[in-house]
Amino acid sequence: MEGWLTYVELKTITKLLDAFCGSVEPSFRNAYFYYDKALKIYATDGCAKIYLNVTKEFLPFDGVASVPIQYLKGIIRDTKLKDDSLVKITVENKLISFEIQGITLNSKIEKMDTKQIEVSREFTLLSKKEIGAFLNKLDFVSASANEGDVIDFFTFNDNLIFGYLSNYYKLNSIYANIREEFHREIPFISARHIVKSLKLLKKSSILELGVDKKDIVLRIPGVFIKICSSMPSYNKNLLVTQNSFVEEKEINTKELKKVLSKLYVTFSESNIAYLLLNKGNSYIYKENNNSKISFKLPYSFENQYLITIHIRKIRSILSRMSENIIVYLSPKELVLEEKKNEKRASFLVQEFKKLT
Repeated sequence: MEGWLTYVELKTITKLLDAFCGSVEPSFRNAYFYYDKALKIYATDGCAKIYLNVTKEFLPFDGVASVPIQYLKGIIRDTKLKDDSLVKITVENKLISFEIQGITLNSKIEKMDTKQIEVSREFTLLSKKEIGAFLNKLDFVSASANEGDVIDFFTFNDNLIFGYLSNYYKLNSIYANIREEFHREIPFISARHIVKSLKLLKKSSILELGVDKKDIVLRIPGVFIKICSSMPSYNKNLLVTQNSFVEEKEINTKELKKVLSKLYVTFSESNIAYLLLNKGNSYIYKENNNSKISFKLPYSFENQYLITIHIRKIRSILSRMSENIIVYLSPKELVLEEKKNEKRASFLVQEFKKLT
C-alpha cells in the first residue's frame, strides 16, 4: 500500500516535529507513524504530546513505525525539489518507506496497539483565538525563563493569564476572558517547544485552548496537543498589578534597549547590572573586575530607585513589548506595562530614596 505527501508537507511536518521534541533528550526525538482512520504521527518531548493528521489517502495497517526525526531531516536536507513535488510513502513487508529524489528511508513497523499511543480527545474548552495571539502571549512569559522553571496558566477576575515567577521579577500576559477558575503549571521547556513549533503554522489558524483532568490541551485543524500540567504546591504571588504606585510615566524604550544590547555583547559571562532611575537623568551601570561602566538614559523621575537587573532577561522581555510602555513605580516595585497586548513585567526595587 502507498500514499503521497507533497515535499512542502513533509518539510513542514519535519520542522514542526524537530522544534516540538527539542534537542535536550535524544530518546524523545522520534516520530511514530501509525494508522487510525488516517495516517497519523505521534511525538513527545517527555511532557507535551503531539498528534498530527498526515493524510487520509492511505490504506489501514497494523503497528507503529518509529522514525528518528534526524533521519527525516536528513532526507529533505539540500533537496532541490519544488514544493508540490511528491514524496512516496509505502507500507510493505512490515516496513514503512519514504522515497524522495532517489533517496529511500526505511523503518520497521513494530507490533503495537495504537491505543497505547492514542489519548482521549475530550476536554473543557476555555478559549478560541488565532495561533498568533496565543504565541505572542506565551512567548512573552516563557522566553526569559530557565530550564527547570515552570510557566503558569491561571485565572483572575474572569481573565486567563499566562505567568512566570522568578526570584526577582515576574511576568503576566492576559490571554482571554473566561468563566472557568483554575491554576496549572507546565514545564518551561515544553512551553518553549510549543512556541517554536507552532510558529511554523499559519498565525491566522484558530487554536482552541482547554483543560482536562491532568493536561493543558491545544487543538488546531490537523493538530492535537496535550501538555502535562500540575497544581502549584504553594500559594504563588503571581499577579502583576498597578496599585499603590507613587509614580506613573510613559517612556520609549529604544535607548534602553540599545544600552542593554551593548552590555549584553560586552559582558557575555556576567549578566547582572543595575538600573538607577533618578531625577534629571537615569543610568544603567555595571561593575566588573574593579571597573565600572555606566550609560546615561533619557528618563527622569521624581524619586530615586535602584533596581537589580539581569541583562539578558530584561533585554528578552523588552524585545517582546512595544517601544512605548507605561512605567509604574513604588518604593518596592517597578512595573512595565504594554497596554495594547496586556503584558506586564514586575521587578523588585532594591533601594528607594525620596527626593524633595
